[in-house]
Amino acid sequence: MSYSRGVCEHCGGHIEFPSEGAGQTIPCPHCQWKTVLTPIHAPSVEVGGGAASRKCIFLALGIASIVAVAAGAGVFFWMKRTPSELPTPQQNSNIVATAPIAAPNPVPPPDPWHGLKAGPISLEKEGDGRLVYAVGVVRNTSTRQRFGVKVDVDVLDKQGDKIGSATDYTQVMEPGKDWKFKAMVTDRKAAKVKLADIKEED
Repeated sequence: MSYSRGVCEHCGGHIEFPSEGAGQTIPCPHCQWKTVLTPIHAPSVEVGGGAASRKCIFLALGIASIVAVAAGAGVFFWMKRTPSELPTPQQNSNIVATAPIAAPNPVPPPDPWHGLKAGPISLEKEGDGRLVYAVGVVRNTSTRQRFGVKVDVDVLDKQGDKIGSATDYTQVMEPGKDWKFKAMVTDRKAAKVKLADIKEED
């Protein structure tokens, strides 16, 4: 019995078969696709577009490989991005907005005399100019009477140095009312005055 050699129409694998089997269709022992037994020396017969099928398979495999490589490169570059390229919290639509922080309550100004407020103080002369007074106004901004209110004034010279003091006193201050005090200044070098203290009797 003589044998012939052929090739699979699909995978190109070599097939050895009895010569009298030429022309028969059998499953390829390599790829299991059905192929016609054709001796190598005979013109190859393409059945069912074998060569075209192989080209389609190879083309599909090539495209799949390219897509896989591109996807891998994309993932690599995504992981290597710098923090500035990553999405910011403002770009994340799932972030829940937080309520604004309330500003702290303003601190009230100091009130050292508990509702007794003094305005500007000036030096004023009376009569022939021999008598000089430190004159100003104190207001009772509280809602209660104030008793035994005393004003202390520092007397200063032209250089701003303290050279003496002056005082004035009132027995009662009604709520919301003004008291115009008048403290006598005895030092002739007095050039200006400033408020030192306001006291109230206990």
